Amino acid sequence: MDIMKTFNLAIDYIEDKLTEEIDEREIMKITGYSYPMFSRIFSVISGYSLSEYIRLRKMTKAANELKNSDERVIDIAFKYGYNSQDSFTLAFKNFHMVTPGQVKRGAKYQYFPRIYFSISVQGGNQMDIKIEKKKAFKVAGVKSDVTKGSNFSKVWDELIEKVPREKFDEFGSGQIYGVGYDYLMDEEDSFIYLAGFDVKDERKAKDLGLEILNIPEKEYAILSLKGSMPECIHEGWKYIISYFFPKEGYRHDESPDFEVYGNGNPTSEDYEMELWVPIVRESDYKITS
Repeated sequence: MDIMKTFNLAIDYIEDKLTEEIDEREIMKITGYSYPMFSRIFSVISGYSLSEYIRLRKMTKAANELKNSDERVIDIAFKYGYNSQDSFTLAFKNFHMVTPGQVKRGAKYQYFPRIYFSISVQGGNQMDIKIEKKKAFKVAGVKSDVTKGSNFSKVWDELIEKVPREKFDEFGSGQIYGVGYDYLMDEEDSFIYLAGFDVKDERKAKDLGLEILNIPEKEYAILSLKGSMPECIHEGWKYIISYFFPKEGYRHDESPDFEVYGNGNPTSEDYEMELWVPIVRESDYKITS
């Protein structure tokens, strides 16, 4: 079963559990992905973090019930996971721009629809993608816990403070990487991002206080991108997950993935870089819990 079908089944499950706890193991059974990786992929193809999507769906369902039932505001607040009527009212008003009481009296409210996923390629564009096995290598850099909306430039600024850009090639090939890994399932859908470069002289890098990431030999889907950042990266991720994976029968294997930067101005429409996504055949993947 392809990723779009399994993700729609997972959304069906989440819709049924909006007033209950979501069982992360059930999401893994449905999609084959760990809950953090499911959350990360969901964010890429929908444009919303999973926690944000769930919150907005709860607010929509709560408003429907306020309008169409005799349930008290406090009961609906508890039903949708709020500890008090005040906290529910604040969250409700932030989204709907009216209070729960006003909705009960007939006020209009916002509606956030259930998401459905389908295979699509914006504008019908085909992207240049290849499958390639990369030998084991090491990356040295600075890491930080980040979220989708984080200012990634701060991580890069910290790296440049430790090692000026023109000295990267003194440690290895000089190739620059942005590495994403260890995806967490928290309120902000955070993960670890490492801004770094290829390293051969590991001791020299450690002496400067840099983190070392050991990457084993692995097969990647390598997508060539052209355009300004970060838009071209976002479009690349959408293409791989929404089109390449279901069409070619691959999946993300949940190990680190890479933004591989080229020379030039990253804000230029002619900027060129690559996205390396670690892959495994769907038919070869075994779920472990």
